[in-house]
Amino acid sequence: MRQRFQLTTSVFVIVCREDNVLLLRRSNTGWMDGYLSLPAGSHDGGETLAVAGARELREETGLVVSPDALRFAHLMHCRSGDTSAEWLGAFFIAERWEGTPALLEKGKHDELGWHDVNRLPPDVIPYTAQGIRCAYEGVSYSDFGWSRP
Repeated sequence: MRQRFQLTTSVFVIVCREDNVLLLRRSNTGWMDGYLSLPAGSHDGGETLAVAGARELREETGLVVSPDALRFAHLMHCRSGDTSAEWLGAFFIAERWEGTPALLEKGKHDELGWHDVNRLPPDVIPYTAQGIRCAYEGVSYSDFGWSRP
């Protein structure tokens, strides 16, 4: 039987408040510590991508969003990350949620804050910044980390 190539998938949630986006600073992870990223994580299987996004958002920030309230915004095909393997990133936008953002995974993040989406800080993980820009510009697909022919 033929083995099919398998990709892992990560979910990213762009939490919007006017022209600001919620970002977390990575720490104590051993990869890209000191850089900013969105609430994000791996799709664990057995759940839809929207359910995974809502779960990751709740686990990392305490914000509660219905998976139905997450709007799919961007798909990224990456060859980058802690293993440089291929993976897919599904970016969702949350415009409505419940709760007040808090740092709930202090072993992985040391700062949480709102940042102007039109002037993202230079220390946002590059593929995350690309995904945010594409989502806001209505670009449905991009790739990152691939060498161009």
